[in-house]
Amino acid sequence: MTNLLKIEWLKIKAYPAFWWVLVITAISYPAVNYCMSVVYHHFLDDPKMATIKLMIGNPFAFNEVWHTVAYFSSWFILFPAIIVIMLITNEYTFKTYRQNIIDGWSRNQFLSAKLLTLLLYPLLSRCCTWLFVYW
Repeated sequence: MTNLLKIEWLKIKAYPAFWWVLVITAISYPAVNYCMSVVYHHFLDDPKMATIKLMIGNPFAFNEVWHTVAYFSSWFILFPAIIVIMLITNEYTFKTYRQNIIDGWSRNQFLSAKLLTLLLYPLLSRCCTWLFVYW
């Protein structure tokens, strides 16, 4: 299994579009949430907005923060989808899927290598996001 991931890594590491979209994804998630928090606190800290603040509550308080962050982060769900599309279409564009089959991979190994790569992408993206937020 690690051999499959190493081979997938060799394909991905020299692909600049992957790195650009990964960086955009890792920055956009915390940035949009931070911007919305600043906007919320900026507009509702005004004494004239006290009644609206009471009606809305604080979406960035502990009980509601998970819903708020999930909502604002869902605006950028397109970026991971673009990564998936790029990785799959590159297999067919550069005919690396044929080379993998010629090298002796079974279809199950090929699909499991792709699925593992696609599962590692959200984990890597979330880890970058957490590091960016807590740093």
